[in-house]
Amino acid sequence: MPALNTTRTLLATALLATVAACGGGNDSAPPPQADVAPKATLVGRFAHNVSAGSAEIVAHHLRSQSVFITVDTASTPNAFQRVSLRNLGSTALSSPTSASNLESGAITSVASHVNDSGFTAGGVQTLAISGDLLAIAVRATPKTDPGVVAFYRLDAQGNATYLSKVTVGSLPDGMAFSPDGGQLVVANEGEIDGNENFVLAPDKSNDPLGTISIIAINNGTPAANATTLDFTAFDSGGSRASELPNDVRIGIAGNDFSRDAEPEYVSINEDGKTAYVTLQENNAVAVVNLETKRIDRLIAMGYKDHGLPANALAPSDRVAADAPFALKSYANLYGIYMPDAIASFSVNGTPYFITANEGDDRDDFLATAETGRVSSLSLDPTAFPNASALRANTELGRLTVIRTMGRNSNNQYEKLYALGGRSFSIYNASTGQQVYDSGSELERIAYSTLPASLLGAAQVLGRLDNKGPEPESVVVGTIGNKPYAFVALERSSAILMYDLSKPAAPVFVQWLQNTSTLDDGDISPEGLAFVPAAQSPTGKPLLLAGHEVSGTLAVWEMQ
Repeated sequence: MPALNTTRTLLATALLATVAACGGGNDSAPPPQADVAPKATLVGRFAHNVSAGSAEIVAHHLRSQSVFITVDTASTPNAFQRVSLRNLGSTALSSPTSASNLESGAITSVASHVNDSGFTAGGVQTLAISGDLLAIAVRATPKTDPGVVAFYRLDAQGNATYLSKVTVGSLPDGMAFSPDGGQLVVANEGEIDGNENFVLAPDKSNDPLGTISIIAINNGTPAANATTLDFTAFDSGGSRASELPNDVRIGIAGNDFSRDAEPEYVSINEDGKTAYVTLQENNAVAVVNLETKRIDRLIAMGYKDHGLPANALAPSDRVAADAPFALKSYANLYGIYMPDAIASFSVNGTPYFITANEGDDRDDFLATAETGRVSSLSLDPTAFPNASALRANTELGRLTVIRTMGRNSNNQYEKLYALGGRSFSIYNASTGQQVYDSGSELERIAYSTLPASLLGAAQVLGRLDNKGPEPESVVVGTIGNKPYAFVALERSSAILMYDLSKPAAPVFVQWLQNTSTLDDGDISPEGLAFVPAAQSPTGKPLLLAGHEVSGTLAVWEMQ
């Protein structure tokens, strides 16, 4: 197997050399390495008739030993597909970037089941499986209308029989079943219609409420109606307005928080009593009590100080791509964590959740002025005495920051806020306190591991001035008696494995990647799912990874 396509474990000696190249403060020590850790090996791959829009989200069905993937391509929209794992072995793929050794199964058109006079499917967002029940979230046309969750019964061969649809909030995005299968929690993003010529002013007619829907499941049968929670009580003048933390970001000036809130991703703790829902654009997490069906509290994620050496970053896409990028710290530059995926776990009875701090803004789909490059901003001379040097394209000049934050009364910027944390973070779920952030480690590992040819690729070099490697997804699974996290870097097309036995000091284990050019193999990991050993067809734990650009499914076995 070519070196670029294999799973690589970074040795301490190699990382020491990396640190010297990247420079910076307490980056002088390599990340700790796991003592005896499992090794991930690529043993399965599905790449038959796939394209961008396939396999963004994946889920495992135990009884049929199948993986179900979302399919939303130009030729096959609003669908899902079964991929069989029954013949999966434990041998590493000999041609990993071109192999497709998993059997293709039936494609199910969801639109054919949910469309009627009152609803037209506008795309599938995510899917989840509990027992033999498959749920798939479908956005409406237009996306500001209420979406639906379609339910299917799976048999021993993985055949899907449509059961029903349940109306939820606008743009259902992330969702998760409770561990006992008794509830499905849906994060309804409530995103503004992308056709709106939006100029940083609230338009309530086109900005639906962000909501969280809870669907009861009784003996595998979903209820006919969902309980949908909103955030109106936290609005100015609302009954719980005083409970809205000051650091919860409202991105649209003058907007109600309930409309500005955009629930993104869901994780449910082990006892099934609490759901954690990321509010990505608001830089917050909502804690939902599933017994009382109430939003108990909002946790503000705060801001990452890139002035600290431990939080150094590579902010320019106009640097040489033939060597590891220099990581630098900058006073009065902050990162807005803006978590995308979230996963929960516990260690010694203490509950935690882990977030992938991707970052996001509405300029991705709206004509706004929410963001701008540092070179276009007027900087306060006291906060930035070296403003002229900072505006250089090789420094902060091309970095994308939020324009609506950090200005003083003279309309000059005293602080700069970049999108995302370029990191993953771990929080004590009981207190909401951050116990760990990976700082600059993800960038440092990525830029020292990727060869020069990949460092120069648009997906890597071209994104340094935006959100860096973009940690988008995270999943946690137990191997042996230890919890491990898998953090997907969308732009580097890689997954990093960490030992979470000590939540305040995670241990880096392995770099997983299956591409040699960022045009072949598996590109841009999106959806991750962990299959424990007891449920795996090989008897060993599996990591399932869907890739949004290549449309491929990769199966890694923990050996």
